[in-house]
Amino acid sequence: MIAIALALGASLGWGASDFLGGLKSRTAPLLTVLLVSQSAALLLVTALVAVRGAGPPGAGPLGQAAAAGAFEAVAVAALYRGLAAGRMSIVAPVAATAPAVPLLAGLAAGEVPGTLQCGGLGLALLGLVVTSWRSRADDGAASRALPSVLYGLLAALGFGAFFIAMGGASEGDVGWALLTARLTACTAVAAAVAAAVVLRRHRVALSRTDLPAIAAIGALIVTADALYATASTHGLVSIAAVLGSLHTVVTMILARVFLRERLARPQRAGIATSLLGVLAISAG
Repeated sequence: MIAIALALGASLGWGASDFLGGLKSRTAPLLTVLLVSQSAALLLVTALVAVRGAGPPGAGPLGQAAAAGAFEAVAVAALYRGLAAGRMSIVAPVAATAPAVPLLAGLAAGEVPGTLQCGGLGLALLGLVVTSWRSRADDGAASRALPSVLYGLLAALGFGAFFIAMGGASEGDVGWALLTARLTACTAVAAAVAAAVVLRRHRVALSRTDLPAIAAIGALIVTADALYATASTHGLVSIAAVLGSLHTVVTMILARVFLRERLARPQRAGIATSLLGVLAISAG
């Protein structure tokens, strides 16, 4: 029971952070949102590692963790941009197909997935096609549907690569893997901000009212990560993964409640199909 409660808590944290990140990216510069939220997350992870007192692992796991951080930075940027510029109820489930990436990587390496995972991959891909479809009578909304799908796909690829790299990095030490990945992500975002400022394409502007909410994004991410990691040690990882993947549902519910987003029947069917695919892939 405790594992179920922790995994559900992780899904709430991830879903809320995704929604809040996309929402704040509509009123504040994306790079500023990323820099503040990732910096807040880095401070929290650093404190956690310091409290644990464990030494760092070898160069191999740390290198994989650095790669994971770079992939995560790209994924989060694509996700927040998609949630800000597109429709949250489309971006979120498309991005949730990230488990298909490690599955395909396993296929390339000669690993044959189970029947449930194969079925889940097919459902996820079918859901993408259905979600991106728009009738001619809804051409205005189509202009937002396509970017939503594309940003969601980029986020899915980034998160999928993050899962693969982090899987190897965690064999050394989970805490140090998370810290190294977060440090890399923060460095990448800071470099992007600096380049944008030099090119005069970005202004580091943030109102005092936005600062607490954006910093809270980092706190939500770290909290969700910790809840999920703990859940995986108290129960079956497959069950924790299935429950944790419900964060997309949380994002869509928040978008429906606070933004009044509506979808046509084909899009609702596509989202449901993608979510079923995600659950099948995670449970396989």
